Amino acid sequence: MADKQVDAAAPQAQKSNKTAEQIEEVKKYGIVLGLLVLIWLLGYLDFSISWLLIIFAVWVYKDKTGQSKKLQMKIRSDVVEDEKQAIQAYVADMPSWVYFPDVERAEWLNNIIKQMWPFLGDYVENVLRTTVEPSIKENLPSSLSSFRFETIDLGEKPLRIGGVKVYSEHIKRNEIIMDLDIYYAGDCDIEVGLSRVKAGIEDVQLHGTVRIEMKPLISTVPLIGAMTVYFLNMPELDFNMTNIANILDIPGLSGILRNIIEDQLSQFLVLPNRLVIPITKDIELLKLKFPMPKGVLRIGVEEAKNLMKKDIAVFSKGSSDPYCILHVGGQKFKTETISSTVNPKWEKYFEAIVDEPLGQVVDIELWDEDKGSKDESLGVLSVDIEDIVTKGYIDTWLPLEEAKTGQIHLKLIWLTLSDQVDALEEARIRMRALEETKRLKALVNQQLASSLLSVKLDSAKDLPKTDGGFFSSKKTITPPSAYCTLSLGHKTKKSKVQKETNDPVWEEAYFFLVQNPSLQSLDVEVLDKKSSKELGKVSVALKQLLDEPDLELEQRFHLEESGPNSFINLKLCLRSIVSPGSKFYGNQIGSVDAVLSPSKGTQSPSNEVASSPAEEPASGNDNEKLDGTSMASSISDAGGVGTSADTTAVINGDMVSAEALAGHTELRRRNVAKSSGEEEDSGLGKVQLTIRYSSQRNKLIVVVHKAENLPPLNSDNTSDPYVRLYLLPDKSKSGRKKTRVIKDELNPVFDETFEFHCNADEAQQRVIDMAVKNSVGMFSQSKSFIGQAYIHLSELDLTKATTVWFPLQGEGSSMDASTPSLASGTAV
Repeated sequence: MADKQVDAAAPQAQKSNKTAEQIEEVKKYGIVLGLLVLIWLLGYLDFSISWLLIIFAVWVYKDKTGQSKKLQMKIRSDVVEDEKQAIQAYVADMPSWVYFPDVERAEWLNNIIKQMWPFLGDYVENVLRTTVEPSIKENLPSSLSSFRFETIDLGEKPLRIGGVKVYSEHIKRNEIIMDLDIYYAGDCDIEVGLSRVKAGIEDVQLHGTVRIEMKPLISTVPLIGAMTVYFLNMPELDFNMTNIANILDIPGLSGILRNIIEDQLSQFLVLPNRLVIPITKDIELLKLKFPMPKGVLRIGVEEAKNLMKKDIAVFSKGSSDPYCILHVGGQKFKTETISSTVNPKWEKYFEAIVDEPLGQVVDIELWDEDKGSKDESLGVLSVDIEDIVTKGYIDTWLPLEEAKTGQIHLKLIWLTLSDQVDALEEARIRMRALEETKRLKALVNQQLASSLLSVKLDSAKDLPKTDGGFFSSKKTITPPSAYCTLSLGHKTKKSKVQKETNDPVWEEAYFFLVQNPSLQSLDVEVLDKKSSKELGKVSVALKQLLDEPDLELEQRFHLEESGPNSFINLKLCLRSIVSPGSKFYGNQIGSVDAVLSPSKGTQSPSNEVASSPAEEPASGNDNEKLDGTSMASSISDAGGVGTSADTTAVINGDMVSAEALAGHTELRRRNVAKSSGEEEDSGLGKVQLTIRYSSQRNKLIVVVHKAENLPPLNSDNTSDPYVRLYLLPDKSKSGRKKTRVIKDELNPVFDETFEFHCNADEAQQRVIDMAVKNSVGMFSQSKSFIGQAYIHLSELDLTKATTVWFPLQGEGSSMDASTPSLASGTAV
């Protein structure tokens, strides 16, 4: 009986498949017919051929990007279905298991999420409708107040946890901190409406690291007081648009729409913004949602070199129009565009407030600006903020990833926070000691900060009532829907709207970078959302804080141009920004003792930081100039203001007093003592390399900077050197990397980047075989071998970019005997 049913169903299935094929054929030829009709109509109506070309270009662009997006979505969907099988299928040369150094797989957690997914969908829908939708309406003009979520469906495919990392060191006893690598490539369908217009998004893909903090831990059930959730860095986001929004999915407009969505996500859930979920009562949620930042990161984007040429010219060699974008959590910074160059110089400095150095990175993107079309990538780079915290400052050239060529020169300074008035006075002395240098005057014009202001906006009392505004149909007097704007310098921040109340309670906190607290003021203005009328204002001079204990002030301020009993409650807290070398550095409020181990103590900047070969003096005359490392010190000093003869600055790792700086307007370069490896120089010269491992790309990156003091092997007392690299044990021809040949030079500069594919565990066991050779002709009698060195990667910290000088040994030296370590190699 069953066999008969199968036999009867088979013809029916064949018929259904044939019908589907016929429909696809009709669709295909229908599209062709439609295009022909469109072309005929354009000609019939005497339209220019330019319209046809524009339509064709848009169609080609969408087809090309659509194919790429479909492939990416297929890969990500396969990963969600079966992660292990998908990785093996798409990355054939990787082992059968993906190694996460300190991250654990959590399949049990994925099974729980799969079971809970329908209920999580109901929760997300509730959050979007009750929290996100009102927030969006408040930020839209009144003409778009009809905004609403029409459909919210998370689909059947749940998000996936790629790995879990639970911190066990450098955390407090009453907290649990974990990082979740989340990956969502689902079939959700979200539709929004504006009046009668509907638009939506589908096929949302999200990848990022979510941090969950469970604190404080308490001694009663449920043992956890609250949970705080946030993204450490901006997650990767992609989606398709539906309905009327699909019209916007063209170059230019699509980028604007995606930026708007990313900004909304950043303001909601990317540091410094947090989602705090209270679990028990009597928990200070404000401290959990707005903790005092750990410090300030000063980022100097100096210059770049050897960037890719994206603009191909007919009568020239081609060039690019580069600019740089930086992301620190939800904060975004952008340099100006330098036209027609592959060696741009920006000399631009940015300051980012850092809430949590542990796990956070500085994401750097270089782009070629193309007006009228999509900008092209020139490379990317990520720098761990924890590394900057450990060193104090970094002044280095770093190779760009996802680019054939290119390096960028960065100066990164970690600044801590202090509640000492003397720290402000110390920075003033340091500023005066350095202000005579021309370079510093340029930095001062960029308004670098000397302190950080925390503002707690608590509540207001007895605000005047309003009539609802000009466009209101009701002219009755009602309580206002009040919100605040807080302004300091060029920065303005806006609070949430508290509807229909004369006594609004905000309980929000804001942070501002302050250039000079003695001269600047915080301006607070209370406005009514309905009528846009001013309900009152107050201006607080920050110099009042300098006379307060712990630089804090909490009081009621009377609102000007408001009711006689109208007040606003504010708490202001000023913290001085402390630069490396100060006696207040790293030992005060907001210090990074959770990052640095107690055995290290407060770390001063050292000469282990990688710096640019270009920063070294070419001759004795350069000794009179302000060098790169001392300039990093100048930058760190430029923002601060505080004590006396104990004041110090950091120059090439040395501590120099403020009195010494004040007595010399030109800072002299100090010679760093040579290591034992240099003292035992074999006379064959040395080579400078930068070595690091990119975990995102599973590649070992080696930058060959330059060689010095090579012996002359040619008859004219010169050599034609080049550098050859192997990643042992692979000595195949395909695994060989080689720089270009520099003719007639004993101190050649290469600055070339090479990549070797291997996983992190494997890289730690490998050895780099480096040889410097002399390029000789077929009939030349000159020697071809100059020197060699074996570099054991197990002796290097591959998570950081390490720049080291490696002395060359003679031909035939054993791998063990000539292995240069950081004791024999010279760390820059």
